[in-house]
Amino acid sequence: MHKMDFSTKRINAIIVLLSSFMMVLVLNLPFKAKPFGDITFHEESKNLALFIKGAVAYDKVVITRAPGPILFYTPVYTLAPVDATDDQLWVYAVVFTSIIITISLLLIFRIGSSLFSKEVGFLSVLLFFLFPIHCYYSLGILAEAPAFFSLTLAIYGWSIAFHQPNKKLGWIFLILGMWFLILNRPNTLLLLGLGFLVVLYAFFKNKSFFLSYGKKMMVSFFCVGLLGFGVLQLAKIITGNKSGGSQEGLLYYVAHQGRFQFREEPTDFRFWESDIRPDSKDYQNWNKSGAALSVIIDQTHQSYADVYKKFLIDDALEHPGFFIRQFFVKCFYGHVYFINSVQPDKFDLGPLKGPIGYWIFILLINSINLIIVAGALLFLFLEKNLIQYWLFWGIIVSLLIFHGLTYMEPRYIFPSRVALYLMSAAGLYRISWIQKIIQKITIYIFPISNIKS
Repeated sequence: MHKMDFSTKRINAIIVLLSSFMMVLVLNLPFKAKPFGDITFHEESKNLALFIKGAVAYDKVVITRAPGPILFYTPVYTLAPVDATDDQLWVYAVVFTSIIITISLLLIFRIGSSLFSKEVGFLSVLLFFLFPIHCYYSLGILAEAPAFFSLTLAIYGWSIAFHQPNKKLGWIFLILGMWFLILNRPNTLLLLGLGFLVVLYAFFKNKSFFLSYGKKMMVSFFCVGLLGFGVLQLAKIITGNKSGGSQEGLLYYVAHQGRFQFREEPTDFRFWESDIRPDSKDYQNWNKSGAALSVIIDQTHQSYADVYKKFLIDDALEHPGFFIRQFFVKCFYGHVYFINSVQPDKFDLGPLKGPIGYWIFILLINSINLIIVAGALLFLFLEKNLIQYWLFWGIIVSLLIFHGLTYMEPRYIFPSRVALYLMSAAGLYRISWIQKIIQKITIYIFPISNIKS
């Protein structure tokens, strides 16, 4: 009989080697993610690490934004010397992040192999190497990498629970992954709501799914919500009155930005910064609106939250056309990529130079990216049992709804690329010529040995 030798060691070695190579390659590109992001996660992780080592007082410890990145980077920073510079801490963080991302890719292969086939698992990882945006975000102290790992862990847990619903391991991974995902991206709380709707739908329309997974999913969602609420409250207690910032204030600030993003300039995809789009009408109007709201706060003594909340509601009701158009433009914008750290006239990447080289490169990476999106859409169109993949499409829908209604950057959608690439691989593999190519490649990775029975 024929028996497939599932050479796990071989594919693991390939993933580790290619991942290391791509990390080094992306590190040496002339454009990179900001090393310290907006500095908040770096500073707060550094201060917490120094407090743990007794080098700073407790009043320096604050968690003003999502606590997940702080929990992710602080343990790494504690390994560094007390007098380590910011650049040295960055090296510690990037090495750790690179390892975590590589582990994520190993898990992604296993997810694809478990839920689809080993060829789909291989194609999923291959897509990441064809468009290595995960390497790009791994080079900054950001929430993107830990959120990426969190979703990978959650989907890996679901891939186990799906086949073995009565075993605890899969559900534990699912809970831990979703919990840490919410800690890194609190906006993914919408996923819990969508998950509840999936269970409700299954109760009425898909009894077999409900009987196998429904109750366990509800228990998992409850645990995730409870754990997430507990840590978010703990972060508030730790911060106390030591900082003027808050999650609520940040939400209103970002939502206010979003009311002007693509408002009157629906095709202006430049990054939302003054030095990049100083001539932008939308950006200028956003600044004017912010100044006007500040005057209202000063004159009426209303809270920041109350004034901004009223503006957001009134603006959406008064301009429904803008609101709807902005939503769909933002959803599209979340899936395309532009380079903002280098101006087109200063672009220099091998033979690609200047504005022409810049736009050729942008066209190339987005062509690959849109093929990946098309593969996922093909999967969603052809798959008959979409409820089994609720976590895949659920995270994408959750992020698109939240950021379509508030403010969008492609990096905010990045964690969902775990699900996107897996669905894309499953969709693209249904195309006969792609299937033949992948089978020809994988025959050398997963050799067939003839064993006589």
